[in-house]
Amino acid sequence: MAAKNKTDELARWDDYGFATYGQLKLMTDVVQAKNNFALVEATMAWVDTVDFHVASIVHPFKDTEDVTKDTHKHTVDNMNLGSWYAGRHVQLGCEFLDFRENLWLHTGSIIGGLLLLRETYESVGIVNPRFHDFDHPDQKTRTAKAYGATASGTKRVISVINLGNHWGAFFVNVETTTCYLFDPLQLKSNLSTLKKAVATVVEPMLGITDQLSYEAITGCLQKDSSSCGIWCLVVLELLLFGANPENWGDYWSDSMYDVVGYLRMRYLHKVI
Repeated sequence: MAAKNKTDELARWDDYGFATYGQLKLMTDVVQAKNNFALVEATMAWVDTVDFHVASIVHPFKDTEDVTKDTHKHTVDNMNLGSWYAGRHVQLGCEFLDFRENLWLHTGSIIGGLLLLRETYESVGIVNPRFHDFDHPDQKTRTAKAYGATASGTKRVISVINLGNHWGAFFVNVETTTCYLFDPLQLKSNLSTLKKAVATVVEPMLGITDQLSYEAITGCLQKDSSSCGIWCLVVLELLLFGANPENWGDYWSDSMYDVVGYLRMRYLHKVI
């Protein structure tokens, strides 16, 4: 109704009567707020259940191992559940609560994680994950550039894209013209989709068409049906921290599979 500038219209129910647009909007906001508060309560209850062994955590993920559960819960309890903007796109703070339990991460949580990595590491650009949702090349490129991936001084470009209810990641080193592809399921079809997305959109956008060499990151394998987004963020962060296929064993440990709950809690804490 608001989009059509028809806010003066009324709705009517036999057992209720008439309601103005303003009343309808208020009711919707109240219901949404109650739902969000319930998600906050569920998230704080989940924090209490997270157990992990500090020895299983590797760098750079050890930075929140001393954060108490009370601090984690306090951060969640005081988070902004409303709207904020990443570029021109509206994000909802409540979407970050997807990091809890074993939930599949939605686009808002993925973007929050990518923005965190850009703020944490130097010379990092983000390709908007939503570019892969469009069909027209021009729209793909406009969307991909929305978060400033082509800004001056960018040396490393990262993103996580939806491959069909499943996340995959890519990392482009602009200086060495190297691209690392990561599929948590290690499927050739997914790696092929990732490579095509980079070659057709990201390469031309960065001005390095047909210059990239591609290599898959194979040292991490998804063990469940919902943690693909988390592992994409973890692998990208390891690459930003200095890992590559040749020295992967110096950075990665299979013990990380045992601390998925901690990793989820860490990203939630740092994103919000």
